[in-house]
Amino acid sequence: TGNIAEHILSENAYLHDEPQLLLRMELREPGIYNSILEAIANGANRISTISDRIHEDRSKCTKYLQVLQNIRLVKKIIPCGQPKTSKKGIYVIADHYYRFWYRYTFSQKNYYFLLGEEKAAQEIMDGISDYMGPVFEEICTEYLWRQAKAHALPFIPAVIGKWWGTNPLLKQQDDIDILALDKTETEGIFCECKYRNRPMPMEEYDDLVQATAAFPKVTKKHLVFFSKGGYTQPVIERAQREGTHLLGISDLF
Repeated sequence: TGNIAEHILSENAYLHDEPQLLLRMELREPGIYNSILEAIANGANRISTISDRIHEDRSKCTKYLQVLQNIRLVKKIIPCGQPKTSKKGIYVIADHYYRFWYRYTFSQKNYYFLLGEEKAAQEIMDGISDYMGPVFEEICTEYLWRQAKAHALPFIPAVIGKWWGTNPLLKQQDDIDILALDKTETEGIFCECKYRNRPMPMEEYDDLVQATAAFPKVTKKHLVFFSKGGYTQPVIERAQREGTHLLGISDLF
């Protein structure tokens, strides 16, 4: 909390306006880029939702997003296992600090000024789990890549990434935080990441098991959970019976 108040929210802090200064150095029209980055940071991640949020034409947004990708501030991700031409791609801010800055410092600047640095920092920290969820997924994904490189996984993955799409069992949209598939797509690692202080309950375990039904071709399935707050005893006992891996923050480093 102190670091956020002193090094980010304070108008005299070095980090307070750094993303804005860098943007002005790189781009001639920072205004619309700011709007796009703010929209993405606050949950608009498709062309349609971004253009609606900032009230700009979709073709114009596409052009500006390409520039942001070229300077590596934004990246487009597609569901794991889908071709690069998939129309299901979404946009995310690549840099974690930019993601934080546009979500909080830029979006809420006037409000935080009135609230005061200390109270604003506390409010941010009170809801930080929502921001940290996607960040934690990326940390866990990096861990999986390291394990793959060390040949410590059950197989060598051909792809590792987030997946979202239709689950035929549920007949509705579903997602998997991290999915790793082998080259034949008959063996997979299915991962759930929870950045919460409370122990992970059985419902989350069941949700991941149901999500694996979206991949009927995968006949050999491995389940892995990452949880900041640990696990309830029933989850621990079930994981031992079924050979599921339960990992915490300390296991990642």
